[in-house]
Amino acid sequence: MEFLLILFLIVLNGVFAMSEIAVVSARKARLQIRADEGHTSANAVLALQEKPAGFFSTIQVGITSIGILSGAVGENALAGPINDMLSTVPALAPYSRGLSLALVVALITYLSVVVGELVPKRLALLAPETIAGLIARPMSWLSSIARPLVWLLSRSSDLLMRLLGARPNEEPPVSDEEIKVLMEQGAEAGVFHISEQTLVSNVLRLDEQSINEIMTPRKDVYYIDLTSSEEVIHQRIISSPHSRILVCDGGLEQIVGVLRTNDLVKRVLAGEATDVRAVMRPPVYIPESITTTSLFEQFRQTRAQLACIVDEYGDLTGIVTVTDVLEAIVGDMPEEDQDDTPEMVQRGDGSWLVDGTMTIQRFKQAFDLGRLDDEAEDEYYTMGGFAMHRLGRVPAVADTFVCAELEFEVMDMDRSRVDKLLVTRRPATPANDT
Repeated sequence: MEFLLILFLIVLNGVFAMSEIAVVSARKARLQIRADEGHTSANAVLALQEKPAGFFSTIQVGITSIGILSGAVGENALAGPINDMLSTVPALAPYSRGLSLALVVALITYLSVVVGELVPKRLALLAPETIAGLIARPMSWLSSIARPLVWLLSRSSDLLMRLLGARPNEEPPVSDEEIKVLMEQGAEAGVFHISEQTLVSNVLRLDEQSINEIMTPRKDVYYIDLTSSEEVIHQRIISSPHSRILVCDGGLEQIVGVLRTNDLVKRVLAGEATDVRAVMRPPVYIPESITTTSLFEQFRQTRAQLACIVDEYGDLTGIVTVTDVLEAIVGDMPEEDQDDTPEMVQRGDGSWLVDGTMTIQRFKQAFDLGRLDDEAEDEYYTMGGFAMHRLGRVPAVADTFVCAELEFEVMDMDRSRVDKLLVTRRPATPANDT
């Protein structure tokens, strides 16, 4: 009878241990879905997760009490019979009392660890939301019964935490890094496609990504000048690979609007004069200090498709379009008539020819790098800017430098701009034999 009582206490200990792991491991997102579907048990689990102090105190009181009772009952019920058995062996008779106690402790410890801890916890990890839903209400009732004792223990714990200087963790319940890890694990398990993992990672980067990384720099901006002849303006519009063109009056220092070529086509088809001023739209200006996420919100508010990026002095540094934001998420989307020249080309010797306009982020992804320069990575956004920073001057052809176990060589310059870089992995340095 006493042995059955010990087994019951150990199994009850397992229920407490399983309850604790199940509630801790249950994912709030899955519980919320179940709660929205009408499962009241999911709401009970969410309530325990929201205020876990009372629940954990109840669990701890239960486990501690069971451990004490198991030891007391085990000694009284098992130590005597085992002692009598050992006393019949002459060689063990002098030590029978101590040996019987040691065997009782070993047996109860084994059963407590296996039946009362390991197996229940592993079961809880297999289906945490389901098990948490089953035990949530009974544990809530038990917490209510033990509330006076739980209150005393909780207040004592809070007081000790204050004395130790510990404060509640104010971190968000889910961080960007946790989401990335979950997506990586899901992709490895086949739950998500690798492209979905890339999309989510790119979306999470938007709030950290400067618009300088995705904009078209000033020197590459395609525009029409209203001071040019009508024939030149028409030819520029016809030759434009873009659906929206910046309109200037004397140069990029005087931007007067944005022309949507579709608006001009409609005017021509209606038999009206090709007056650019009549159909152009007012330009939208965005400071270069904002992130890509903020830029996306600006596009939504203004309903514009193209924005002019200006620095703190109001000078144009480049332009950015909605397509640029989309490409920051899904990758490059070349148009039908766009020159599909890759940013990186691997040569026969294993080296890479890299375009100077390639962004730092895409280069790091291609070479699986963390950071290129811990001191000043925020001061440049392209590989050409990186080369200028490392050399400390305007580069010249054949200039070389080394960073992150990679050797960089300037292969071509477009006046003061780095056009091409040759990147070679340095051979691994063999370890010195001792």
